[in-house]
Amino acid sequence: MAYFHKLGHRFFTTKAIQNWNSKSEKFNEKIKGTIVEKWVKYWKLVTKDYKEVGLSVKQEIKDKPLKTIVYFTGAALFGLCWELNPNLQSFRATYIASANDLSLVPLTLANPNSVEHLKHIEQCFNRKYIRYTNLGLLSLIWVDKFSEECDLYESNCSYLKVPFYKITGRILDVGFLNVWWIISRRMLDYDINY
Repeated sequence: MAYFHKLGHRFFTTKAIQNWNSKSEKFNEKIKGTIVEKWVKYWKLVTKDYKEVGLSVKQEIKDKPLKTIVYFTGAALFGLCWELNPNLQSFRATYIASANDLSLVPLTLANPNSVEHLKHIEQCFNRKYIRYTNLGLLSLIWVDKFSEECDLYESNCSYLKVPFYKITGRILDVGFLNVWWIISRRMLDYDINY
């Protein structure tokens, strides 16, 4: 420990500081009028700005702790929703698991709504009509009019594509917090025929 104390004492003596200042002045004289000087000035200003922002944020955290808690909680929830946003593969896995569960139940006991919903999803997958849209916090699975391989004029013309106000009728499922909500709701009582 004494060694580090002596070492620190040696580096921060007035002679060492004067030596540093003289070398710094020589360096500044060398780069004067060059692009390096402009670059150094730019980064000094950027550093100063970020330091001021950091100090003002620190002061605001002290002054308004409730606002800070609300912001950090909101950011954490946003990050959680972003991280747990399901993808197309998880929808396919959920569909396969649901179809497997339903296949274990005799058709006379199976809920007809669950059977029809899974048949519709299967037809859409087979025809390649399924589309996936990631909205950041949640995901949408919707049904298009044509498959991606279809090269008809109607599938390529931007004026004939599905308008945004009609897409709500084509939504097959909504994924949020790693759950596909519509298929989960349809499979709730899949083994009860009423």
